[in-house]
Amino acid sequence: MGPTGPAGLQGIQGPTGPAGSPGQAGETGPTGPTGPAAVLPNDSFASYVNTQYPLTRGSPITLLASVIDTTGNITQASVNTLNLQPGFYLVSYKVSCLFRQASYMQITPFYNGTSHLETGIYFATSTEGSSACGSAHFIIRAPTATQFSLTFNGSSDVTDGEINVTLLKLQRPL
Repeated sequence: MGPTGPAGLQGIQGPTGPAGSPGQAGETGPTGPTGPAAVLPNDSFASYVNTQYPLTRGSPITLLASVIDTTGNITQASVNTLNLQPGFYLVSYKVSCLFRQASYMQITPFYNGTSHLETGIYFATSTEGSSACGSAHFIIRAPTATQFSLTFNGSSDVTDGEINVTLLKLQRPL
C-alpha cells in the first residue's frame, strides 16, 4: 500500500436538521425574603378661595384657606402670602371679576423673590364693561423656601371678584 494522498476540499454544509423536543423544566428554586414595604410620603396640597371680593388696583389678592396642607410644606404667612418649602409645585389659579366700564385685568404671581408676568393673566373688556376671567397653570421650582402671592392691576377697580388657587407639591427631588 502506498502513501495517503493530500486531503481534499471540504464540501458544502448540509441543511440544518429539525429541532429536538424541549427538555423537562428544572425545579423552581426557593423564594427569597420579602423586602420592606415602600413608604410613600404624604401628598402636600392646599387650596385657597375668595368670593364677591372687590379688587383694588395695585393690591395683593386676599386668599382664604379652603383646604389646609397638613404636611407643613404649604402654609399661609398672611392673608395675602403663602409660604412654600423647597421643591416643585404645580400651581393652578383662576380669577374672575366684573367691570362696570371698559378696563383691563392683570394678575401677576410673585415667587422666588420676583414677579412673574409669564405666568400671569391678562384680560381686556369692551367699551361697556363686562365680566373678565382668566386662569393659569404652571410649575414652580423653589430651590429654597419661597413666598407666593398674586397681585391685581388694572385700569379700574373691580367688583365681585372671585379667586381660586390650588397648589400641589410634586414628589420629585430638586
